[in-house]
Amino acid sequence: MSGMAYIHPTRGTPLLRLGTQSLRPHHAIRPSQLAARTLHSLTSTTTKVRPATKATSAPSLIPQTIIRSYTDLKGSTGKAEADLLIEELQELYEIAKDEFEIATESTDTGTIYAASDRESARDALNQLSAVYHLYTARPGEVESENGNGNGADAAEDDGDGTIIETNYNPAEVPRGVKDEVRRRVGQRIRELKNAVELLEERAHEE
Repeated sequence: MSGMAYIHPTRGTPLLRLGTQSLRPHHAIRPSQLAARTLHSLTSTTTKVRPATKATSAPSLIPQTIIRSYTDLKGSTGKAEADLLIEELQELYEIAKDEFEIATESTDTGTIYAASDRESARDALNQLSAVYHLYTARPGEVESENGNGNGADAAEDDGDGTIIETNYNPAEVPRGVKDEVRRRVGQRIRELKNAVELLEERAHEE
């Protein structure tokens, strides 16, 4: 019996220890794993959301766009500025050309509107020539692009109260831009001016 009493505690103790060890991991691991997974999920979600929020907001794009536009307008070559002036002159040129074509047709057919159409063509040409002169005249230069030979001051006010308006300030146009505008549109304006003058001469001869 004493041998049995000695054996039971020896066998029971490892069993109790194994049982205790087998129970402890279940009670200790499951809550900690759940808490760790929950915390990891929250951390992962927060980490993913924050970069997405930063990516959607791009306030730095606005200043970059403004800087590029300013660089294009104030480039060292002046070509961008010349393009802006030429666009304005192109619109005036198209108007003057249309008026000239109408005047030519009415003069050729001898309609009662021929004289009025020629006057409209002349007015449109004077408007085009005056703006062209303001944008291209050099300091102190006197030209008769508007037909009266009085230079830039007369182009702004041609004597009968007509004020010539421009989209941009001619005084701020650099010398290089003036030369660029002359080179690109000067020939077409001179050709249209000659055509209008020939039409007027032909009408007077008839």
